[in-house]
Amino acid sequence: MRLPVLRLLTGLALSAAAATASLAQHADQPLTAERDFSGVWTTYRDPGAPPAPGGRIAAPDEPPFTAEGRRRRDEYRKLVGEGSEAGSFSGDNPAAHCVPYGMPTMMQSAGGYPIEFILRPEQLTMIYEVESETRRVYMPGHGVVPEKRLPVRQGYSEGHWDGNTLVVETTDMTDGLDQRSYPHSDQAKIVERFRLVPDAKVGRILEYDLTMTDPVYYTQPIHFTRKWMPLKDGHIMAYNCTEEPWLRLLDARRKQLEAGQPVTAQMKDVIDVYN
Repeated sequence: MRLPVLRLLTGLALSAAAATASLAQHADQPLTAERDFSGVWTTYRDPGAPPAPGGRIAAPDEPPFTAEGRRRRDEYRKLVGEGSEAGSFSGDNPAAHCVPYGMPTMMQSAGGYPIEFILRPEQLTMIYEVESETRRVYMPGHGVVPEKRLPVRQGYSEGHWDGNTLVVETTDMTDGLDQRSYPHSDQAKIVERFRLVPDAKVGRILEYDLTMTDPVYYTQPIHFTRKWMPLKDGHIMAYNCTEEPWLRLLDARRKQLEAGQPVTAQMKDVIDVYN
């Protein structure tokens, strides 16, 4: 009897040790003053300088498109009338129809309109004022298993600390043909880095770095940086709409484009509430 009992006790001890190691591996990291960037932030500017226009993004250099990526980009421009000399929807975009920006446009735009970060050991929550767009970043041990993730415009994000830098990896994005500067496919992956640094002018700034890879759209990684500063007495105003009418509008224009017809469909053509 002793041998089976010893084996059982040994097995239980090993299981307990493995569980303890697993818990230790995923123990929540402390939020020190060097890490905690909770609060409302705006685009960095020198004291006394006027604020940047809300949501505006500087035009980037031509991205390194693949042939397929350029084809999709050019088709989308035709769908929204971008660059046309006439037309009531020239330069149309999802935000004009109350659709959340998605990634990476949300992080490119954030700052003209403020963005709020709520950082806890187990999760980072970001709320961008435009459309009350929200992202959640799950820290180790608190994520969603792959089979339960649903692709969305903002993607699924997990984070971890590298020293005092928060590294965030985002996957499971829906096709982002309407992203303002950097459209992408559903195969895109994004890595972001957030780091607090002291600043003699405003006290502290939040440095941000983003790299996106997408074999469908780009021949090499896309990269951009941002800097935010605390918004004194800042708060977020909330407003929301839905995405479905915007997708229906793009489908209607695509059908016209494929039929060789002028692209003229407007929101009032796909949703009654606009009549």
